[in-house]
Amino acid sequence: MKKLRRNPWFTTVLVALLIVGAASTYLWYSYFRPCNVDAIEEAATILGSQLDRYEDVYQVAISASPDSVVLPVSVLKQTVMDTQQVSVPGCLESAKHELLEYMKIVIKAFDAYAARESDSTVRGLVNEAVTHLNQFDAELKTVNECAPFCWP
Repeated sequence: MKKLRRNPWFTTVLVALLIVGAASTYLWYSYFRPCNVDAIEEAATILGSQLDRYEDVYQVAISASPDSVVLPVSVLKQTVMDTQQVSVPGCLESAKHELLEYMKIVIKAFDAYAARESDSTVRGLVNEAVTHLNQFDAELKTVNECAPFCWP
């Protein structure tokens, strides 16, 4: 009677492919965080609420004198730190980055205002910040259009 001879290379390659497939799936879901619609909506809502909170304090800060802008700016800085801690799907990382850049540049503008730098310097920083805010809106719109098939 003849014994069946199995090809060890075939079995090795098959096991290796299964392991690579499982590891790839794990990495995809843990590193990139799936960009499903629910995750995007949840993260966008959190980022939006952070922006609303920031804008509320911003409205108070713009009415303050250069000497009294310190307290509102410290609240703005805390909002930036809180926003940095927000976990977002990989496809929203760019939008989050733009939002954070907007926030940081506004703080620089208030610092320049408190230091009594020229109006053109402050306006330049504000214009730069608005550019980042517009990019944030554009990124959010793009992700909402491509979800759930966004590539991070």
